[in-house]
Amino acid sequence: MKRLIVTATLTLMTLASLPVSAQDTTLVPEDASFTLVTNPSKVMQSRLGQTILDRIRVEEPQVDEMIDELSETVGIDLRSSLGQTILFGTGYERRSFALVSDIGPTSGNINGLLLAAPGYDSSVYREKVIVHSLPSEDKEGNADRIFCAMPKRPGSGPGAGSYYLVASFDPQRTRDMIDQTLDANASLTPLDANGGTLIEAWFNGLPELVRVAGADGPPSAVAEMVQRAHLSLNEVGDSVSGELTLTMVDSLRAQQVFELMRGGLAMVQLVATANPEAQPIADIGRMINIQHTPDDSDVTARIDCSYDRLEQILETLNGM
Repeated sequence: MKRLIVTATLTLMTLASLPVSAQDTTLVPEDASFTLVTNPSKVMQSRLGQTILDRIRVEEPQVDEMIDELSETVGIDLRSSLGQTILFGTGYERRSFALVSDIGPTSGNINGLLLAAPGYDSSVYREKVIVHSLPSEDKEGNADRIFCAMPKRPGSGPGAGSYYLVASFDPQRTRDMIDQTLDANASLTPLDANGGTLIEAWFNGLPELVRVAGADGPPSAVAEMVQRAHLSLNEVGDSVSGELTLTMVDSLRAQQVFELMRGGLAMVQLVATANPEAQPIADIGRMINIQHTPDDSDVTARIDCSYDRLEQILETLNGM
């Protein structure tokens, strides 16, 4: 079980990586319902990534060896070669999902490893790229296929010389992403490569997301009001910060949600402060700042925490 948890965590750190508009890249369609953007290597090398790895090492001392072995198997250095990665969907159903990732100057052994997969099929597109097809099943057991390829980015612009892993459940979408990688000046730049942003996500249509998630009953009144959500995780110096911005249908609804969030946070802090065992929760609550400007349709919640304080909170939580 520990190995499974470690593997899942490493996968999130190395491939996690979601824009609701096509900001600065044509590889993501304008009608995307959600977009998640990250740079796995940047996350791995950040202090936050190292903090997470240190905690994993306590439970799984061989985690570094596991990363090295996996890197050798796929032929790509998972610590340094995985660049900007975008997961997006034109809806929240699984078949609408697609992925594009800058995997660095080599495609490693991935082409060969895919060849050995059960049910594998392939075709050659534009006499340059192998399009791989692999069987897949959704949680209900319905069969479909994933179509992926690794075109190499030409030219001298952003990402030139890198291989891009593109994948989707729609063969035409996969071919379109290959075309854009090979022909267009499309770039993967929703994140500032030199800045402190580690993960950024956009979501449209929250009621639809709640329905697909299978929540009991209809979407909440709050979800019905939210037109768009933006989430970011940033590292600046010795601190980490997270920011969530919700865009409502109008400023009146934004004020209403602001009051709900502010009142709810105050209640949580009150209950946690009265319970000595819940002090870490109270501490986290005091770091959260909820803001809203009158006549504006946005509500923003922000948390800032130094790594020293984060370590203290994690130690306290571990002892509970």
